[in-house]
Amino acid sequence: MGIINQGILGGVSGTVGNVVGSFWKGIPCLRIKAAHYNDAQSEVQVEQRNRFKAIVEFARSVMDTLIRPIWEKKAVKMSGFNLFLKTNIDVFDETGQLTDFENLRMSVGDLPIAPNIVVENGVAGNGAIVVTWEDNSGTGIAATTDQLRLVAMNGKVPVIPSGLNFTRDAGQAAIQLPYGAGEDVHVYVFFQNEGKMKYSPDFYALVTIPTTPTP
Repeated sequence: MGIINQGILGGVSGTVGNVVGSFWKGIPCLRIKAAHYNDAQSEVQVEQRNRFKAIVEFARSVMDTLIRPIWEKKAVKMSGFNLFLKTNIDVFDETGQLTDFENLRMSVGDLPIAPNIVVENGVAGNGAIVVTWEDNSGTGIAATTDQLRLVAMNGKVPVIPSGLNFTRDAGQAAIQLPYGAGEDVHVYVFFQNEGKMKYSPDFYALVTIPTTPTP
């Protein structure tokens, strides 16, 4: 039931036929209800829905580990969650599969990334990797106390090793990953400052865990 206030030219609240009355910022306004609703099912729309569903699911899996501590600090006029979605939605294909690992971004920020990063298998094998980089402390806000962070993936679920204690001036880190022989692992390396308030963009590398220890 609709109510007409102050005559026919006054404000309308509720519904009168197919006319809906409401207020926007204190201003009375009218709109016409749609006669019917079409659920968009074109090929392009379905593909975009698949991508969106996939990136939302992925973003939720890293909400506490990446989005809240990192992306929220960089987001402007939007949430860190939405910035993560906007940045990464195109790495999923039309079926919702994550296919473009190289352009997936795990970290974002103004802290300088270290140059000449190399990710390779460690001599111990069994998922051990070694990360090396050039110490660029003093470049911009880069400091010797900045800490290495890493995300690894061999599918949809990212692994974020805890307890890493490698600083920028160390130049290298030996890290054990929970992957077995023959697995392809996507590795994302970045840095955070000592106060965990500044983060760098990430560096991507692909490694294949060897079937035998690296000589």
